[in-house]
Amino acid sequence: MTTTSHWSSMGERGSKLGLKTFLLFYQYGGRYLALLILYPVILYFFITGKTSRTASQNYLVKLHQAGYLANKPNLWLSFKHFLAMGFAALDKVDVWLGKISMSSINHVNYAVFEPLLLAKKGALIIGSHLGNLEVCRALANDNTGACFNVLVFTEHAQQFNELINSLNSDVKVNLIEVTEMGPALAIMLQEKINQGEYVVIAGDRTSTTVASRVIYHDFLGEQAPFSQGPFILAGILQCPVLMMFCLKAASSSKHTYDLIFEELSPGVHWRRKTRDLELSKLVKKYAETLEKYCARYPLQWFNFFDFWQQDSMNSNSNNINTEHSNNIKRNR
Repeated sequence: MTTTSHWSSMGERGSKLGLKTFLLFYQYGGRYLALLILYPVILYFFITGKTSRTASQNYLVKLHQAGYLANKPNLWLSFKHFLAMGFAALDKVDVWLGKISMSSINHVNYAVFEPLLLAKKGALIIGSHLGNLEVCRALANDNTGACFNVLVFTEHAQQFNELINSLNSDVKVNLIEVTEMGPALAIMLQEKINQGEYVVIAGDRTSTTVASRVIYHDFLGEQAPFSQGPFILAGILQCPVLMMFCLKAASSSKHTYDLIFEELSPGVHWRRKTRDLELSKLVKKYAETLEKYCARYPLQWFNFFDFWQQDSMNSNSNNINTEHSNNIKRNR
């Protein structure tokens, strides 16, 4: 199979100056002026971004083949997919400016999360690039007392978040830039869980440092690699593990969202003999849940790279790196 670059090596399109300029337009011209700018910018990225465009079309075709889209996808649907990403970027700005509150959010399966919140019990939340997790800032800023610690794995993501955070820093969301999942990080995250805080990590992108450390599972009809890291972290922290999505509600006003919680595990506890099996179970439930919501909100999955990429690096990827995790536990 022809290989493509790992997602982290593709680079981010756009510059910090461009982001600052866009934010200035938004701040002083409002959302409608930002929208006028957004359409030609997205069109430019769509026309010039062959890799991203191909990835979008590949994803939409898989949705169609799985029976989730009635009509065969075309270029117009792919462009709408790009536009949805642009609208999500605008929504992020609205969140940081405090224009989105809990009154804008429909709770789905909130009973999964509320008991933890009321008991001030921490949890690991394995998110995804489906929807807009930035809206969890509204949850953190709405007198709930919830504190979220979001792990980010690229310098660009950290810069972008710091830039927008300068607009409104009165939010209990901490961004933790991660270069390596080591003992020091595990200890820090365990302390935050013990304090009743929430750790958020994406589960639908493979490791930026060790791309081959993955577990394969069927996703939209084809085997896809899922990073072991978030699920190993669940076993290390031994706390409740949730999935969380924040998705633009269908046929809604611009500021209405479905905030969805799903439980992956009430607490991950394993022995060495059962470790591989338990990890596989977690990945299976994660992949199936992600597919379920991709089917319901098909244009809100923002992974514009070859998600199903397999190469020689991954030939032994189903063998869990137990020694790495054991080293972390011994140093805790």
